[in-house]
Amino acid sequence: MARMNFKLYSPEVMARHAEMLGNRVKKNFKTLSRTFFKDNVEAFRLYNLDIPEIRAVVDWYAGHVVLGEYVREQTDDESYLNQLSASVANALSIPLENVHVRRRTTRPVEGDRYGRLARTNERIEVAEGDLKFLVNLDDYLDTGLFSDHRVTRGIIRDLVKGKRFLNLFAYTGSFSVYAAKGGAKAITTVDMSRRYIDWAKDNMELNGLQTACLQDWSSTEVREYLDRASIMGNKWDVIFLDPPSYSTREGMEPFDILYDHRSLIESTLAVLERGGVLYFSTNHQRFEPDLEGLLGAVCTEVTALTLPIDYTGRTPHRLFQLVKNK
Repeated sequence: MARMNFKLYSPEVMARHAEMLGNRVKKNFKTLSRTFFKDNVEAFRLYNLDIPEIRAVVDWYAGHVVLGEYVREQTDDESYLNQLSASVANALSIPLENVHVRRRTTRPVEGDRYGRLARTNERIEVAEGDLKFLVNLDDYLDTGLFSDHRVTRGIIRDLVKGKRFLNLFAYTGSFSVYAAKGGAKAITTVDMSRRYIDWAKDNMELNGLQTACLQDWSSTEVREYLDRASIMGNKWDVIFLDPPSYSTREGMEPFDILYDHRSLIESTLAVLERGGVLYFSTNHQRFEPDLEGLLGAVCTEVTALTLPIDYTGRTPHRLFQLVKNK
């Protein structure tokens, strides 16, 4: 089939899209901010691909906005993103310099989570209820806090009192902070990036929880960590597992969530205490679970219970609860 050739949007279309986005963001902010500000939540999604013609996401971070546009041939022009940014800033009555832009692709690119876009090293604090987190709005594709898992973090917090918690592919450790606040007996935080482990420690200290319980930090590849933990007989009562969609880092076995999730989950179940709970999450939009017949575990999809109000209409992740019964 011949490849379709698209022309850039005309100035009139770009201006119309900018106006439409500004109007929608203003409307959504008016509705959502009432709830979130009352609950002291300063990080939430304002626009989630709402309008088919405008393929973008807009997130609020304590007076700043991150605008991520999924670039297509029709929009592959700097002026398009500039117009969207100006319209969003005007709609929210914030300075244009408080709009931080991203150019995204519909398919994940190796290194997205760990690669750098800039080197400002500037972080700001955002509140999420009675906790605070550091976010970086310029240097990476992601900011350091995934707002779509806000409800899931609360589930973990309510579950871990007096228990051992393992946070795998921990990123900047928000789940570990929630676990500490929830009274976990011991917390192990694992991510292969030393930078993110350090960031996770900063988040823990920001909340004064660095001595709340026994805490172990490991910048290790997760599959290697699980193999060693299994050999040593280490066990945890609650585990959160949130792997990337795929990874092909040098010197390591490639990982593809579509084909490798079952073996990863089996390795994780090996270190889960009997009666313990594993939560497995993925944001791959075409994910098909292969979770039937996992030995010694009962699996239930609980995605619907974890979708926050700012993500209505689209499912940002899927979440599965596995309870070990053998």
